Amino acid sequence: MKNIKSIAFKEVKTISFTCFLTSVFCLFCLLNCSRKGTEAELGPEEEFKLGMERYSQKDYDKSADRFKRVVFRFPGSKWTEEAQYRLARAHFFCKDYSAAKIEYDFFINSYPRSRFTDDAAFESAVCGFYESMPYYLDPSSTKATLQEFQVFIKRYADSELVDSAKVYAQKCVDKLVRKDLETAKLYIKMGKYASAILYLKDIQNNYPDNSYRDEIANLLTKYENLITP
Repeated sequence: MKNIKSIAFKEVKTISFTCFLTSVFCLFCLLNCSRKGTEAELGPEEEFKLGMERYSQKDYDKSADRFKRVVFRFPGSKWTEEAQYRLARAHFFCKDYSAAKIEYDFFINSYPRSRFTDDAAFESAVCGFYESMPYYLDPSSTKATLQEFQVFIKRYADSELVDSAKVYAQKCVDKLVRKDLETAKLYIKMGKYASAILYLKDIQNNYPDNSYRDEIANLLTKYENLITP
């Protein structure tokens, strides 16, 4: 008789615990659905402000999610323009330069007269700089980035970012020069002074304002004298 009561008690206890777990699970689902329903009802202003709140906290991943909602769900709202720009910047601060550049370029094409356009154009070029290949590899990405900065300097001549753009443009030039300079030095090691001189003179002609100009001038003087009869 005691065994029967004990078994019955255990069964009741098990059923009660199962019911408790079921109730907790249902409550969780209800609250979760309620939260999602509330978020789904947010308008562009609320979404944008939540994005800016995360943005100011440097929580760029979550801020990007909010800005995306504004851009894709409310494309015609007055908040969409800045949301698109902030989305690009959020990617930029996460160092996802490829995604940032896509968003910046989309912004520039969509809002060419925006108050953020010069910032977006500059930051897009900076993304290109960080995405460009090292100096010893294919220089085409560095050349494209250099052109972006040169276009920026001409198009936004009154921008306060022009000086910074010139600094980046100089870095691009020096990357391109370094590649040819290293090639010239390799020819020198091989004793092919005429080929080295051709590379050094090409650098002077193509990039006269480079940071290696004194070294290049010294090398030219030295090795031109060696091959002069």
